[in-house]
Amino acid sequence: MKGWLPLSEYSLQYKVSVSTLRRRIKSDQVQVRFDEGKYLLKNCPLKEHKPKIHKTIKTSPLGSFAPPPQNEEPEKVLNSKPTEDRTTGPFLSAAQEMLNELKRAYRVILQEKEEQVLLLKDEVADLRTLVGVLEEENTRLKAEMTESRSFENWLADAGTPR
Repeated sequence: MKGWLPLSEYSLQYKVSVSTLRRRIKSDQVQVRFDEGKYLLKNCPLKEHKPKIHKTIKTSPLGSFAPPPQNEEPEKVLNSKPTEDRTTGPFLSAAQEMLNELKRAYRVILQEKEEQVLLLKDEVADLRTLVGVLEEENTRLKAEMTESRSFENWLADAGTPR
């Protein structure tokens, strides 16, 4: 059994809608990781997930995600609060927290849009297949109609004396 599953696989395996999973992620009610632009949920039923009390991701000064320091445990990094020093002040700290929240919201929206694009691509492929089938049926019916007209003409010509 894998340790972590993408949202779609988790949804299928545990019969939970993706929107429910997203709500649980947003409210920190599930154990989740964000890896390469995708959310991964711990591979266990929702009842066994331990809700998070508070999670904050440390970022580097330039706003990119910094890996956790080697001497710190990853859980400590995720649950730590942004630090304030004398030069940054509370406003910069609050701005950094808001920026982190915006980044999280952006990632969630981006993931939803990517899933919508995949669904629409599947739908377009299905519609193209349907158009192909309907065009073949239309061609067959036209040919059948032409054959029946020529047969009717032959009968009409055969019935009239010359």
